[in-house]
Amino acid sequence: MEFLWLWILGWFVSILTVIGNGFVILLVYSKRHLRTKTNALIVSLAVADFLVGLHLIPLMFSLEVIGPSYPKVLDKGLYIILRLRWLFQDASILCMCSLVLDRYLAVVKPLKYLRFMTSSRVIQLISFSWGAAAAFILLQSFLWVKSRGPLVVDTFRWLVIIIFHAFPCVLIFFCFASMLRVIYKQHREAHVLGRQRPLNNRREKSALIMMSIVVALFLVYCAIYIGCVLKFITDECDGYIQRIALFTVILNSAVNPLAYAFFKRDIKKEIKKLTCRTSVRRA
Repeated sequence: MEFLWLWILGWFVSILTVIGNGFVILLVYSKRHLRTKTNALIVSLAVADFLVGLHLIPLMFSLEVIGPSYPKVLDKGLYIILRLRWLFQDASILCMCSLVLDRYLAVVKPLKYLRFMTSSRVIQLISFSWGAAAAFILLQSFLWVKSRGPLVVDTFRWLVIIIFHAFPCVLIFFCFASMLRVIYKQHREAHVLGRQRPLNNRREKSALIMMSIVVALFLVYCAIYIGCVLKFITDECDGYIQRIALFTVILNSAVNPLAYAFFKRDIKKEIKKLTCRTSVRRA
């Protein structure tokens, strides 16, 4: 089998994705004090990433092994499964945008955040993230059944690039850059006034580093995916590049719970409590 090492790595990261995101979902669900507005967005992202980890690599690996020899009677079922793959990926991207927007408002516009980010607004953001992804897949499936012409295929590929990759890239980069600018300005003002920042500098720095990794991974994935789609439109994308794109998708889903959940103070505190209890029981 070609690219065996990449498949082994993909399976390993896929298992980590399912375990990490599943743990976040169960933790927030089981602890009532963790059921906050921001954590609701984290759980929505974790559910999408959990499904990506559960679905993406097993599906693509099965297709790689079976190849074109699978029974034709499975065509419709395989088509539905492939649509679900795109649903989970697109929902993950939109959920990430919602969470980054939440953190952007909290850091850059804290007063507006208290008025804007109500419980109903969080429900609207989550509903939009999943609803928009589902609506796009349903529309694509409907038009694909009606017409499989190259114009329809290329049009949807461009729409995927714009809606689910180019726009999220711009939004996430803008929000992240704005948060960095505000934090740098606050540090500078505190230094000039001779005051000590209330937050631990090391903790803040590590959180920023992890968020930088997530943003960087997402931008790399988008760049590879956009390049691959453009190659499909003009010629054909190399198989190695396709698999690298799949690996960046699953890697991004695996890193998300680390960056957005394990570095969030309330969830991190609860994880430490669980770790301490486990250590005490073993002792």
